[in-house]
Amino acid sequence: MHPTDHKANLREQIEERLAQLSDKDRNAESRTLCREVLKDIPEDAVVCAYYPLKTEANLKLLLGELITRGQSVYLPTFEEQVLNFRKFEGDEDLISGELNIPEPSASAPHPDPDTIDIVLVPGRGFDRTGGRLGRGNGGYDIWIEKQRNQNPNTVYWGMSLECQLIDTIPMEEHDENMDAVYTARGRIDVD
Repeated sequence: MHPTDHKANLREQIEERLAQLSDKDRNAESRTLCREVLKDIPEDAVVCAYYPLKTEANLKLLLGELITRGQSVYLPTFEEQVLNFRKFEGDEDLISGELNIPEPSASAPHPDPDTIDIVLVPGRGFDRTGGRLGRGNGGYDIWIEKQRNQNPNTVYWGMSLECQLIDTIPMEEHDENMDAVYTARGRIDVD
């Protein structure tokens, strides 16, 4: 089976798993995941994260904690279908973006690539070797490759609900690996 077809099948399987997960269980698992991730984020780190969709680990608790600590946090924006990041100050400053996802306004500043320490990456699925299955448009892979070229010290952590963790993600040449994957059970380090 071609990797693209295999990925499409995996997306469907994970979508079915997510549909079976109750809101109560998703929220409980997300809270635990947020606590696990927060333990590993230094208080002076510049963080790029994401505002969660229903099918992703909910990081709202973590985002709030990072803002309370006074950290610089950036969320994705889509400008002409290109992924970028802008400064997040709080939920009240978010607008409905190009893809109808809450995002910072176009007037919020972009991060300096040289200062980004940690990127918390959503995905449709992850494996224990750092493989990530996205939504299929390549936005994160393109951005991560560019960021890695500009700042090789930035680390990328996949944010996964347990039902999104699978045995193997078929990786293609353009796919970017994660440096670690987090679930509610903790950090999975990859080589």
